[in-house]
Amino acid sequence: MKFLILFSFLVGLTNAYNFLLVSQVFGYSHLKFMSKVGDTLANAGHNVTILQVYNYEHFGEIRMTKNKNVELVDYHDEKNAEINENSASAFKYMWNTEIINNPVTGAFATSTVLFNEMKVMCEKVLLDQKLHQWILSKHFDGIISETFDFCGLFLGDHLRLNLIPMHSSTISIPSFYAIGQPSLLNFLPSMKTKFGAEQTLVDRVNDIISLPCLELAFSKLFDKQYDQANTLLKGDVRHWKEILQSATFYFSNGNDYISFPTPVIPKHIRIGGFTIDPPKSLKLDEEFEKILSLRQSTVLISFGTVIQSADMPESFKDGIIQMFHNLPETTFIWKYEVDDEKLQARLPENVILKKWVPQPALLADPRLKLFITHGGLGSTLEVAYSGKPALMIPVFGDQLLNAKMLSRHGGGQVFDKYDLANGQKLAETVKTILKDESFNKNALLIADLLKNQPIDPKANLLKHVEFSAKFGRVTALEPYNVHYNFVQYYMLDAWAILIAIFSVILYIVYFVFFFIYKQAFKTKSKRE
Repeated sequence: MKFLILFSFLVGLTNAYNFLLVSQVFGYSHLKFMSKVGDTLANAGHNVTILQVYNYEHFGEIRMTKNKNVELVDYHDEKNAEINENSASAFKYMWNTEIINNPVTGAFATSTVLFNEMKVMCEKVLLDQKLHQWILSKHFDGIISETFDFCGLFLGDHLRLNLIPMHSSTISIPSFYAIGQPSLLNFLPSMKTKFGAEQTLVDRVNDIISLPCLELAFSKLFDKQYDQANTLLKGDVRHWKEILQSATFYFSNGNDYISFPTPVIPKHIRIGGFTIDPPKSLKLDEEFEKILSLRQSTVLISFGTVIQSADMPESFKDGIIQMFHNLPETTFIWKYEVDDEKLQARLPENVILKKWVPQPALLADPRLKLFITHGGLGSTLEVAYSGKPALMIPVFGDQLLNAKMLSRHGGGQVFDKYDLANGQKLAETVKTILKDESFNKNALLIADLLKNQPIDPKANLLKHVEFSAKFGRVTALEPYNVHYNFVQYYMLDAWAILIAIFSVILYIVYFVFFFIYKQAFKTKSKRE
């Protein structure tokens, strides 16, 4: 018996792969995504190293993995560390602007804003020969990195490593098109249009404009990053489209039971939900246990880490505070990132401010009745799996799509961020969701669907990553349409030939009928 156990252990070691994960320290959801990838692989017995590239320093030392066998390597830029320490409010202007959400301005502003936030650390990573030698000495079977910031994949391509691209959001239109997926028109609404039966002609016109603009926004970002990498590495790196096309798989954080149904090719693996821990493993400390017991209903408010509550306009804070006063029988836990004595003095006794909250554990507790969130994908997945109703208040970017994605199931409602200034409207909306049992019923149904989905997201991730490490590029999964030009892709030349043939046939038919008619008319005239 002991021999069999030892044999099984040794077999497991021989089948273990060695993975490098490049995790960009940009936002909490990105960090959690990559940390969970690391834990999933390490729990299966693989060797995992996570290179944490600190674009921002305000997060402090990142230690989000739970498996102690995961090796964490912190990578800082000492020259810009002091600047990055103040980066928590880098995107605060998003509270009161639509520059990113507007399809036209967003097509150009998005790439510029994000590229400027990423370029300094990317340059350091791509030029650090000591780092390159260390990576090569580890003999990794695969490098896993996000397509949100292509720098890690450019690094891996330069070092001739097996590339495993992932994206922590549900949608990356340029990536989808690069691997050969068809257009998302009629499958996916744009940021500000209605969908389904409510969609109008105006919405369809806006989608025709907006979706290409969304694709342009991120393809321009990837192009700028490629130009930077190509210059720094003296041309020894492939274009981002070729990288995606030749990778074994492309992983996204979508989930078939929450996301909008869209056409997906076999190369595209959706793993949304693998980051969610079982509710039984989530425990609250004594302080939060007491807070949840103060009143019959408790509401959690959190706007994530990229956009912070402390940075919202004063009129928005005024509206939220008015809501607190209008709903004295409900306890509100508000994730608020700084000490603010003036704000604290204006709050009623039913409000608890916290710089950090154990969000998954709170959502798993039955005493929490509602989650007010910005609609980041991490929070969207967590609230969907928890079976809690949600009030989605998207601020910018994919949050608008995430809000629509979840609300269409009936377990949540979308609220315009500018209406935060209207405390009465906000209070009435919260009161409606708390009292209307249909929200709770629909939210529980979503959670039940996710709990019983036929393919477990963690297993899906694990098996496909292992397959990637074993086989590398699999050309059988690569549709050839990615090599077509515009005319070939839309078969315009073929359509032109068919139209020409049809026109000739139509002309011949017309000529024959005209000839017969003319002859018949002549015969009739002679008889008369």
